[in-house]
Amino acid sequence: MIKEVSQSVSQDLELQRRIREGDNAAFADLYGRHKQAVYLYCTRFLGERPAAEDIFQEVFLNVLEKIRGGMEIENVEAYLVRSARNRCLNSIRNRKYPADVDDMQDFLPGEDAPDAGEIDDLQRALNRLPADNREALLLCEYEGYSYEEIAELTDVPLSTVRKRIFRARRKLRDWFTTGSART
Repeated sequence: MIKEVSQSVSQDLELQRRIREGDNAAFADLYGRHKQAVYLYCTRFLGERPAAEDIFQEVFLNVLEKIRGGMEIENVEAYLVRSARNRCLNSIRNRKYPADVDDMQDFLPGEDAPDAGEIDDLQRALNRLPADNREALLLCEYEGYSYEEIAELTDVPLSTVRKRIFRARRKLRDWFTTGSART
């Protein structure tokens, strides 16, 4: 795993060098390596595809400008996700985009496809969670980040990440066992 990470980092550093030299194909490669993770993060965080797509594009345009300006980014994926996170939070704070979670059926992990009622219930329940708890839960459950990675991405202590995920899961479980997820 460590070898894969260091190889990925060295590939990203090489692509950045080529981008600074004006190689447009290198940016296409860098974009291809990280687009899915960033797009899914934005979409899951905001729940609205048009808003997520706007932020997704802003993130990649920004990273291209930074690299062309001489910045060397050690961990490109972490940088992109952190940038996406900050932009998503700003868009919610500015009420530029709604903070609800739509179309969850596209993002529910594995197993059988839930029916429309279950998806609606999940959407409502996720919307009722405090934003910080919802974010930590989405990063863990849908993005597959470890608690340590979430702590780094969100700039909070590991213990806070654990509490947020625990609280989110407990709230969801309580709402679904009492039937109040539908309200």
